[in-house]
Amino acid sequence: MTAKLTIGPVLFYWPAEQKRDFYYRVADETNVDTIYVGEVVCSKRAPFFDPYIGDVIERIQKSGKTAVLSTLSEVMIKHDRKMVKSICEAE
Repeated sequence: MTAKLTIGPVLFYWPAEQKRDFYYRVADETNVDTIYVGEVVCSKRAPFFDPYIGDVIERIQKSGKTAVLSTLSEVMIKHDRKMVKSICEAE
């Protein structure tokens, strides 16, 4: 059995650029296998980081790591359901 190391999504409310730079550094400077990205805490925070998700995932994949897109952990309102549905339907 081979051990694998995974980093979960950022749970803190960081400025979008700081979060982006964190993921870039993890992609470029660590030996992890899998990196989870996406907003899992509050749907109101998602629009700030959404413009960077594509670039972050691309950087993770170019570094030879697996990127996993995370969704909200608690879906309470219609807007949240639509957001999760759109992520699940994306290819």
